[in-house]
Order: sequence, then structure tokens, then C-alpha cells
Amino acid sequence: MVKTLELIGGVIIDGTDGPVRRDGSLRIQDGRIAAVWEGTARPEEAQAPADEVVNLAGRTVLPGLIDAHCHISYGEGRTAEEVDVYGGAEWAAVRAVWNAAKVLQSGVTGFCDPGSTWNVAVTCRDAIVNGMYPGPRVFAAGRHIVADGGFADYFPTWLGMPPSAEGVLCSTRDEMAREVRRQVKNRVDLVKISGDSQAQEKIDDAGSCFTDEELGLIVRLAHQLGRKVTVHARYAETVLAAVRAGIDWLIHASYLRRQDVGYVRDSQTPICPTLTFTANVVEHGREAGVDPNYIETKRRELDALVEIHRRTYEAGVPLMAGSEAGFSITPYGEWHTRELELMVHYLGVKPMDAIRSATSINAKMFGWERQVGTLTPGLQADLIIVDGDPLADIRVLGDRTRLHAIYKDGQLVEQTGPGARKRMSHERGFSVSTATLHRGPAAAH
Repeated sequence: MVKTLELIGGVIIDGTDGPVRRDGSLRIQDGRIAAVWEGTARPEEAQAPADEVVNLAGRTVLPGLIDAHCHISYGEGRTAEEVDVYGGAEWAAVRAVWNAAKVLQSGVTGFCDPGSTWNVAVTCRDAIVNGMYPGPRVFAAGRHIVADGGFADYFPTWLGMPPSAEGVLCSTRDEMAREVRRQVKNRVDLVKISGDSQAQEKIDDAGSCFTDEELGLIVRLAHQLGRKVTVHARYAETVLAAVRAGIDWLIHASYLRRQDVGYVRDSQTPICPTLTFTANVVEHGREAGVDPNYIETKRRELDALVEIHRRTYEAGVPLMAGSEAGFSITPYGEWHTRELELMVHYLGVKPMDAIRSATSINAKMFGWERQVGTLTPGLQADLIIVDGDPLADIRVLGDRTRLHAIYKDGQLVEQTGPGARKRMSHERGFSVSTATLHRGPAAAH
């Protein structure tokens, strides 16, 4: 175990809004960042000889990436049945820790799982924390809280929701409150609300499946118990209701209206657009066997996402970066950085801002800002080293052949095992063998 490591003479992007260090160096001591400096201005904290020194010429150091939307329990499923029913809790848990290693070896040192089957995300988090398996830091939710007829209420009324499903049906205020308390008892970090009503797919201005009073109850109780709350909200009325309730961040907001952008901006409620899943269906759905009608649905949604989130970004709404990894169209370890590429390409986001979305902004939303997310002295040394400059070409981050090293807690992540089977870039094409998506409720994400 190397106690003191120095990385010298490279480009350092520290994840803050501060300047880039073009001739930067960084010192890691006992798993934490001890000092960061420019040129020969070595600080007092870095005077003693290091145990190991790495020359960074031609390389860039930046914080380990954080994915705000990764369903580690879903197992790259193709249908609602695959995600919600098949396999059982034991299989889902073992599969999750296996897949977590793939995520880590792609340079993602932390992720949020905003909705899990069973209680798998919490189990995966705890197994990693206890050193049983390698993997990223995990900010874990339980099952989505769903009202009757809401998004994730996929199955027929006569069948109901099985206990394995990604959603848990709560028909009354008492059931909603009880579910929040039950999830907190089971050690979730985050409560996830499935806010949209299925009626909104037919009537765009229909409201959320929850009343304002119900949303307010869930959010207030979760906050009272020290937990964050997020919401699946594609449609404008759900977004506005969630913001009124004091939600911590929004997922998607695909059909937010132009006139509503100012309200969201004034609340400073962050949005995680999650472009990757939708773009992958649009661009690769045909070769992956997706129903053509569903591809067209996602094409319309992608157009809406691009139009509205160009406006939210320009207006100053904080944007989080999340890929929705976990489906067959978004396999673990392969597409996490594509969200940054799409933010830059489609939304006009500056590369530095995209990197901040995937580092310091996500860390702040999870309450991790005193642990990780920036290369700041005193924080845990989660970082990646890449060949080239992602500010000049953001695609550098998604090219596995240019991912030189990954450190978590100051320790080098060995890039072997399930996450290192292929070394690839996003220009590699698309593997139908690992991404066959059938039409079904799970595709409705």
C-alpha cells in the first residue's frame, strides 16, 4: 500500500469553478488529497519525499466521475418482467455487486441508484463499504413510491405489484407515510417518487398521480427523517408540483414548458435530464430490436429534452449528469460518460460545466461534498487520469483506451475482471448481443 503518492506535471481539473492548472501537481497522503499546486510552487504540505511519484506529462487529472442515475439492481433487463420479477432477491444482489465492479472500472467512482428492486441498492452499497467487493460509492434509494395509475404501476390491477417490483404501490396518505418510514428503517439514503400519471401520456397537461398534499407529505417526512427525495417527472405539471413540494432534484423534466423554466430556476432545483437512455433508443434501437413505434416516441422525447434543457442550462438551472445505466440499451460500464457528451453536443453545455455536473454538482446533491467530487485538500482521493484533454474533446472521458488510471480512496483500481473485458470508445458501434431491447413496460423509461 502506497501511503504517499505524487502526481506531477499534468493538467488538473479540480471540479470546482476555479482555473485549470496546466502544469499541476497533486499529493495524496493516506487516501486523502494533501496538496494541489501549480508549477514549482510546492506547498509546505508536500515538502517531504513521496513514496511514489508519477509523471503526468500529456495527461489530465480530474475527480472520479459520479453518475446520478444508475439502477444497479436492474441487471440490464429488457422488459418489466426481467427487471421486476425474474431471478429473485439473492440473484439480483449478487449480480449487482458484480456489475458495480464494471461501473468502477469505467472511471465512475460514485453513483446514485434512484430506485431499486427489492432493497438491492442498499445491499450493494453496504457490501462495498465493508470491503467485500470492489465498487463505487453508492447513494441508494429503495423502491419508487407509486400511486395508483402512476408511472411504474405497470402490471394489471388484478395482479398488483409484486414485492420484487421497482415500485411499491401506496394508495393512501397513511400508506405513503408508512412506506417512507419503512424505507428509512431499511437504511436508504434517498426516497424516490414515481410522480407522473399514465394519463399524462395521452393528455400532456394532466397532473401528477399524487396530489400536492400527498407529495408534500412524502417530501416533508423524508426530510424530517434526514433523507433526500427525488422524483421521476417527465411532464410539466408533475415537475411544478414536485418543486412546490420542495423536492431535492428532478429526473427528466422532458416536457417542461418554456414558461415554467423561470419558476424552476428561481427555486434552484437541479434537474438530471438523463439523455443517454433516450438517445441510445433513438440511435441504436432499430439494430437492437426495439419496436419502431417506441423508437419514434423516444425520438419525440429526445427533441423535447434538447429544446427545454438548452433553455434550463442557459437560464442557470443546475444540471446533474446521469446515464440511466442498468437497462439492456445502457449496459453497465459502457455509457456513463455519454451523458456528458450529449450535454455538450445537444445542449451547448461547456465541457467544464459538464464535468462539474458529473463531479461537484452531483456530489453536493448527495451530501458528499465534504468527501469527494473535487480535488480539494482534505477530501478522499477519488480521481481519474486520462490521456489527452477533455476540455478540448469531452469524448476523451468515454474512450477506455485513454483511461490511464482510476483511484478510489487513494488506492489504484486494478483494471481487470468484468469491467475490463473490452477496451473501447463510443465510436466502436453498438453491440446487439449485449443490448437487445424488447418492447414492454420496462422500455417505458
